[in-house]
Amino acid sequence: MPQLEISTYLTQIFWVITTFIIFWMVMDHVIIPKISDTIEARKRKYDDYIIKAEEINKKALATLERYESTLAAAKSKASEQIKANEDALKKMIDEREEEITQQLKLKMAEHEQKLEADKASTMAKIEDLSKIAAMTIIKELDLKSISEADINQALKKE
Repeated sequence: MPQLEISTYLTQIFWVITTFIIFWMVMDHVIIPKISDTIEARKRKYDDYIIKAEEINKKALATLERYESTLAAAKSKASEQIKANEDALKKMIDEREEEITQQLKLKMAEHEQKLEADKASTMAKIEDLSKIAAMTIIKELDLKSISEADINQALKKE
């Protein structure tokens, strides 16, 4: 085997060292800088992504705060509007109830007056019928000492 021959050791060592040094230089000046640049580019890209994500997160939090404050303001305004509507409705109901109460009082007063008038009319008719009945009874009994004026005077006393 030619590799194990002692006379070729020196050339083999020379070529191994030369190949190693060339490989080392290619690695040091070409491949490692490209890998390093790629790693740095990725790191910058990730850093940019992180910065953008933080900015988006800040914007999202600001938007969320605005949303929550707007929602709270809307809830407050809605609550105030509901309260105002309830008050207006209660006032309207009270006014309507008062109006209906007044109408009922007027109707009741009218009906009471009508009842009083009907009562007076009925009482007058009863008096007239009583006079007629009394006169008829007196005529039937043939009592000439009692006159119509006496009957009228007796009714007036009662």
